[in-house]
Amino acid sequence: MFQPTALFQSGLKIIGVLTIIWGLTHVVTVVYSFYSILNLSELMSNSDLTNYRLSLIFQAFYPVLLLALGIYLLKSGEAIIQFAFRGSGEKYEAKTGELFMLFMKLAGLVLIIYSIPKAFQLVANVMFVSSAKLIDTTGQTEFIIHNLIITVIQLLLGVYLLKSGKVFYKMGFK
Repeated sequence: MFQPTALFQSGLKIIGVLTIIWGLTHVVTVVYSFYSILNLSELMSNSDLTNYRLSLIFQAFYPVLLLALGIYLLKSGEAIIQFAFRGSGEKYEAKTGELFMLFMKLAGLVLIIYSIPKAFQLVANVMFVSSAKLIDTTGQTEFIIHNLIITVIQLLLGVYLLKSGKVFYKMGFK
């Protein structure tokens, strides 16, 4: 029987992996936003452009925060474990690795399932853009490019977690 702290620690590590993946997908959004400044800089006044640049810097902060939090949870999350189980004398290290591998495979499956609707939406948008001749599809094309990268990352990482996830295991367990 697994101890509650072992379950909790494995769960924290899985949340860490998913937070890292979520952070990586948000990095794509931020890079895309920074790329848009090249196109908008000629259309904005200097004060608007300064405000827009400040908002982009603020937007760039949360993926970094997500990545740092994910790495902390994956590496140890010790402060959270101590807070949640203060006063508990359980030793939880023995079975945590086995649970982590199990939960990581489940997390990979969740990522794959989560990505399937977006993949179908992208295929439908590609079909629409390729067949539309009389209307402007610039917005649709930008949506496809932006979301294609995120969806591919989620699908690939989902398959990787479901298959092995060795990199994340090595990060979480020495």
